Amino acid sequence: MDTRDPLDRTKQEYEEILKKIASADSPVGIDASYTHAVIIEYLRQISARLERLERLIEETRGQ
Repeated sequence: MDTRDPLDRTKQEYEEILKKIASADSPVGIDASYTHAVIIEYLRQISARLERLERLIEETRGQ
C-alpha cells in the first residue's frame, strides 16, 4: 500500500482512478455521484478498521 501524501503523487499515478470516475456527460469531467459514493465507502471502511483497532487496543489494555 502506498502511504505517500496523495498531493505528492503525479497525475499519471492517478490515471486508472481518473478513468474510472470520468464522465463525458459532466461539465467537470467526472461522475460526481459515483465519485462521492466511492469516497464515502472508503471512509466507511476506514472507520470500521479504526473501530476494530481501537477495540483491540482496549482489550489488550484490559488484560
